[in-house]
Amino acid sequence: MIATSQPASPHSILIADDEPGVCLVLEKTLQRQGYKVETALNGQTALRLLRQNRFDLILLDLNLGDMSGLAVLKVARQQDEDAVVIILTGHGSLQSAVEALRLGAFDYLFKPALSETICQRVSQGLAQRQQALQRRQILNQIETLRQMLDQLATPSGAAAPAIQNGRFLRSGPVVIDRHHHVATYNNTLLDLTSAEFDLLVCLIEAAPEPISPRQLLQCALNYWGDEQEASETIKWYIHHLRRKIEPEPKTPTHIKTIRHKGYLWVSEPPER
Repeated sequence: MIATSQPASPHSILIADDEPGVCLVLEKTLQRQGYKVETALNGQTALRLLRQNRFDLILLDLNLGDMSGLAVLKVARQQDEDAVVIILTGHGSLQSAVEALRLGAFDYLFKPALSETICQRVSQGLAQRQQALQRRQILNQIETLRQMLDQLATPSGAAAPAIQNGRFLRSGPVVIDRHHHVATYNNTLLDLTSAEFDLLVCLIEAAPEPISPRQLLQCALNYWGDEQEASETIKWYIHHLRRKIEPEPKTPTHIKTIRHKGYLWVSEPPER
């Protein structure tokens, strides 16, 4: 028994298979899951539908009668590099599987595949597509911001202030998007926890002045503690943040320890 779920915004799926019975079963199964489904019984119909519509996922037979499914796969990938393609065939081989994966197929399933297995892989493929689209959108936004901020670049060094526009914050190689709660270092996404993200923001906003552990505890964690408690807690968070952001965590160039004062964010290390 397949549990049904209704996506808030139904994903569009194309089923390309030259067996009418297989198409019908897959169509009904995926429609019960809340997906919008189109079917094609041959390669030419599949190509026509691909020209007319944008599909989030394609279930594709390797043998479509009038042409190879690999030919359809190539066209699909050219039109939408993020389209998820799952090969579903009863006449495959290891060589054709490798070729399909090389051309960008998400998965390769042999007939007869269980409906539960197909639905699971469809769900996983769509989740991967959504993540890829969100990641590209965020990086595009950050790249646009980087180009804008390059025109306002200030001299490098510890005293260089962070550049802000409300949503975005930039300091040296770091760009922060407060809206999406993400940060990049040299255009590479940082894998930060929520507390580490807030700690980084507090450090950058305080620069070029050092900020004490007690201030960081309140700013990043919204918690007041005595000096000893704050020192031990923030030291632990700084240690983990340095491992994610410093080229050499044992000899930090961005997050400096200032004796008796706390921590100082340095946007760019001084030239040697």
